[in-house]
Amino acid sequence: MRSAFLSRFIFTVIAYCEGAPRHTLCRISHRGDPLDLRRLPAMMEQATAVPGARIPPLSKGDRESERCFAQGGMIIDLPAVGVQIVDSRCSAKSIEICNYLSKAEEVLGIDFDCELDYGMTFVPAIRRVPARSSSTFPPTTPPTFPPTTRAFPTPGRKQSTTSAPCTGGSSILGTNDPISSCQSNLEQIRIGEAWRLVNSGTRNRKKAVLALVDTGVDMAHPDLVNQFWRNPSGGSIGFNFVDNNTDVTDKYGHGTVIAGVAGAERNNNIGIAGVADVKLMILKVADRGGVDIPPLSDALRALDFAVTMGASVSSHSYSLGHGSRVFEAAIAKAAEAGHVVVTAAGNEAADLDKTPSYPCSCARNISSMLCVAASTYDTSSGSAIASWSSIGSAVNIAAPGVDIYSTSRGGYIVDSGTSVSVPQVGAVAAMLSSLGLEGQEITDAIIKSRTAGLSNKFNVPDVGELDALNAVRIALGLPMSPRRLSAPFSNNLK
Repeated sequence: MRSAFLSRFIFTVIAYCEGAPRHTLCRISHRGDPLDLRRLPAMMEQATAVPGARIPPLSKGDRESERCFAQGGMIIDLPAVGVQIVDSRCSAKSIEICNYLSKAEEVLGIDFDCELDYGMTFVPAIRRVPARSSSTFPPTTPPTFPPTTRAFPTPGRKQSTTSAPCTGGSSILGTNDPISSCQSNLEQIRIGEAWRLVNSGTRNRKKAVLALVDTGVDMAHPDLVNQFWRNPSGGSIGFNFVDNNTDVTDKYGHGTVIAGVAGAERNNNIGIAGVADVKLMILKVADRGGVDIPPLSDALRALDFAVTMGASVSSHSYSLGHGSRVFEAAIAKAAEAGHVVVTAAGNEAADLDKTPSYPCSCARNISSMLCVAASTYDTSSGSAIASWSSIGSAVNIAAPGVDIYSTSRGGYIVDSGTSVSVPQVGAVAAMLSSLGLEGQEITDAIIKSRTAGLSNKFNVPDVGELDALNAVRIALGLPMSPRRLSAPFSNNLK
């Protein structure tokens, strides 16, 4: 047991990114129940009092760990995900804390994971591609956008361009949002029919909460401002784990893109239509994407917040440098509470069975978790996994990921990547939650609804595309509807 512990701890230390807070991440249980770190010193002392007990001597580092556990404010409790964080101010080093837990394992029979907090190199799972030429969509490039990203303005707000790419809404979707005429991904997943079916039903619905673990949001965007969850205590729309306050302003832009794809306001005569009418809980864990190195502990805190505050689903459009036993255990604990975690497969064109990507690859061990690949559509050959999308046995669903229209800071944008595939699945999952499904039921409905497996270069079977209509039909106990795409989508086919 000890050698396995040391190998996994050394692996974590090697992957540590300089500059990240040196918190220590712990998950401890005893006889199947969660165990508070603060109780360990007393339990160890009781064990030493047993006549004839063979107890390994406690080192100076062990005693320092015990003193640390007894100090107020040194341990951050995340009960919803079964994790405790030992603050970096603790006088004991992370390796000393983990060694102490190893002795407690030997003496008390505890089960534990202990890791040094490491910096998440926040590489958003997003791929921006050059715009196709269009007389109605000039390829302007405002300074805040990469040169291959198409952007255009929000009505009524100062912008660098005055042209709009799409007009008239969509008769197929039944939307009056001008840009929805270009949102072929919504037609591809049959979301318009899903909306109509949900609205025609008699089942009592609640407005589900979708947590977005990302870089924040443009809080004043007119297509998002009415879509936010509100904290019953204080009215905030989420939490900023970077600065430990409620200002979730997006300084990078990625989170605003994700928010728009998932839940931009529908039929408000401006901009785009989001996938579902859900409440968006904004959980900011990074400030400036790849410029910052946010700690994994903030992602853990965000997941704990989401579960505690009642979000049924959380969207995670990022990748970690390597796996974390503590993070995987936290996701599993959230799953036990009926919470669905949706993650990105990544854009590295990788075979994830040979080169795992986290947190996506955790889905192999957590049945209610969803890992999403990006799909593309061609009028001659139909849907397929995008050539740059990573894929493997952990991936259990695909969603459109090429030229997806969304909100941006101060306007709108077109992006590609598994990053924008994730919120489509997350939003449909939240919509199923609004119909009364929970946890594994949501995941099962989404997986059962998917199309036949899409072609991909690694020949991974059974990774079909999201079908929102059939997911809703399954949720309502109705037979599935055959998907017939005999005609091209209305606009902007990829």
